[in-house]
Amino acid sequence: MKNRKKKSIIALLVIALLGFIGGTFAYFTSSDTFSNIFSTKPYRMEVVETFESPNNWTPGTTTPKTIIARNTGDVDAAVRISYTEEWKNSSGGSMPLVSNGVRAAVINFSSDLNTKWTQATEGGKTYYYYKNKISKNQSTSSFIQSVTFNKDVEINLDSNCVENSSLHTKTCTTTSGGYSSGTYTLTIKVETVQFDQYRTVWGTNVSIA
Repeated sequence: MKNRKKKSIIALLVIALLGFIGGTFAYFTSSDTFSNIFSTKPYRMEVVETFESPNNWTPGTTTPKTIIARNTGDVDAAVRISYTEEWKNSSGGSMPLVSNGVRAAVINFSSDLNTKWTQATEGGKTYYYYKNKISKNQSTSSFIQSVTFNKDVEINLDSNCVENSSLHTKTCTTTSGGYSSGTYTLTIKVETVQFDQYRTVWGTNVSIA
């Protein structure tokens, strides 16, 4: 009888001890939040064009035109330029850039084109890369200085004559067509990108220092 009581007491002590030990399990936890602020430098590029569109462009006339890219931010930039040309007659039809071996509109590039810019044909398109990176407050030179309406271009002349039998007169009116009454559009595209990414973004092998 005493042994049973003793065993019961021991069993209760074991259970109590286990309960005590189990109740003492604890975890040390800690939680901290860190706000890491990464401030980027401002990237700002502006393109400045100097050009006045003529409305009476005649053969032999040269119209000044310059265009530069300026870095107004804090991130070094790379610059490249491409352009397209288009002639339209008075009816909106397309005309060739070159007729009978004569280029109707002649782009006059800047005298420092070869020293300041690198010409490269990529994917069938011609680009002009500025050879140096553009840092804060710096600008490119202009790759173009003017455009000339070629004096040797062929002008189409149409004559329309009307006779007046009663007055014994003949009146002829001559009108010009083709390039003389057409519209020339020069579209220049200026691209900029942060300097350390120009090869990746543009996929070019041109070296910019």
